[in-house]
Amino acid sequence: MNGQTSYDYIIIGGGSAGCVLANRLSEDPNVSVCLLEAGGPDRSPFIHVPLGLARGMMVPAFNWMFMSKPQERLRDRQIFMPRGKTLGGSSSINGMIYIRGNQQDYDNWAAAGNQGWGWRDVLPYFVVSENNETYGENPRHGTGGLLNVTYINPPNPVLETFFDAVENFQYRRNPNFNSGIQEGFGLYQVTQKNGRRHSTATAFLKPAKNRKNLTIITDALVAKINVENGTASGIDFIHKGQSRSLIANKEVLLSAGSIVSPKILLQSGIGPGAELQKLGIHTVLDLPGVGKNLQDHANAIVQHKTKSRVLYGMSWGAVPRQALSVFEYLFFRRGMFGSNMVEGGGFMKTNPNIAHPDIQFILTPGYRKMGEIVSAGHGFQLSAILLRPKSRGEITLTSADPQDNPVIDPKFFAEESDLDTLLLGLKEARKFCSAKEMNIYNGFELLPGEDVKTDAQLRDYVLNTSSAIFHPVGTCKMGSDRLAVVDDRLRLRGIEGLRIVDASIMPTIISGNTNAPTIMIAEKAADMIKEDARR
Repeated sequence: MNGQTSYDYIIIGGGSAGCVLANRLSEDPNVSVCLLEAGGPDRSPFIHVPLGLARGMMVPAFNWMFMSKPQERLRDRQIFMPRGKTLGGSSSINGMIYIRGNQQDYDNWAAAGNQGWGWRDVLPYFVVSENNETYGENPRHGTGGLLNVTYINPPNPVLETFFDAVENFQYRRNPNFNSGIQEGFGLYQVTQKNGRRHSTATAFLKPAKNRKNLTIITDALVAKINVENGTASGIDFIHKGQSRSLIANKEVLLSAGSIVSPKILLQSGIGPGAELQKLGIHTVLDLPGVGKNLQDHANAIVQHKTKSRVLYGMSWGAVPRQALSVFEYLFFRRGMFGSNMVEGGGFMKTNPNIAHPDIQFILTPGYRKMGEIVSAGHGFQLSAILLRPKSRGEITLTSADPQDNPVIDPKFFAEESDLDTLLLGLKEARKFCSAKEMNIYNGFELLPGEDVKTDAQLRDYVLNTSSAIFHPVGTCKMGSDRLAVVDDRLRLRGIEGLRIVDASIMPTIISGNTNAPTIMIAEKAADMIKEDARR
């Protein structure tokens, strides 16, 4: 850390949004930018080798390792809620799937009064980021952007078998889920380059890190945003055990994610006044929506164990092939070690009368027991994912101590209709996995299991096993209602010089994986920040 104590822009969080902001704002050599990240550098091979995500997801050095509050509907189980704690944030530990969501998601944001957030408004920001290896010469895709988007090379053969199976159930193939047509089944695009993860730290921060006007501080735990006369004036943080402060000349930009961003606001006295007072935190601004409106995607899985070694897994018979895979990856950057293990899937409507898909499927071409990093055997797994939950949870504090974890309460299935919809998706997933085309792998259903047959049994199975897909959003929502935390330019309502730029601003969850939309939010925010600075 250098001796500088003031910067034009202070960015809290070096994750999916923060790295984008750091790059775009430091493009102007006349402004100074400081990026603070609670974790360390992103040097581990578990981050950069795609198959390493199974291990990387479980390493506290670059994962907050959050657990939810016991979930009442889920038999009082605590749900794992991983979040990235390293440069690149969750883009350094996620499944690398590049999905923008459904166009209607953004049009719904705009219809709710968030000007400039409709699909036509946000599409240019998806395009400007992108270097799409497959669809670059397409009005909906970009070439020359900083974020590389491609397909797994090559996908596991089970994917093609699976697509044949779903076609026989009258579901269409979809070659590109980001084309404007979401429904159907196909391969997922991924944020990889030359067989390696292309996190936002690699794509956006690495090209900018040597700029003289950009300072990057890792292992920096932000304790508080300071507010003077209604304006964010700077921050207090802990660095290598020492308390330090920085002054913001222009703005503080909070990009710590949907769990940590509301936590930092609450620690700073910004949030529901009555809750803050109970913890002895002075209320700087009574803002009731901070930490509320938490949404996440819940899943239910079908798992088959197989004799076939075509599927990824651990067995003595597969050792020669795995040894060859090491060679293949080291010299050609392809094969099993280049797999994100979530190579394809699809989207479907549970009701033909709804506007767009409400269930997503993700096929994993490998076998792993629940709770284990590596398991003996081979198989495949199909996850059915609830895309637009009605249930809403919250983030709260246990104390004023910034080193204490927050309370994360997603309130999964608080709305019974969420369970009803996911149950329909689970039934389809089970049907797909048992299709005659899949019999070539000599498998059997391990989960839910042959004894689980009735709707009541399937509901119990979901409640006993369902987990999160790690897409928390919405805890500092954009809007103009009572629970809105930021306006449609992402400025905190009631305090000058403070914006929130991450997935927490989403009023409603995106119908798909959330990393690409978070990058888009940061691209759009950077433009708005520059525009406002010129006024």
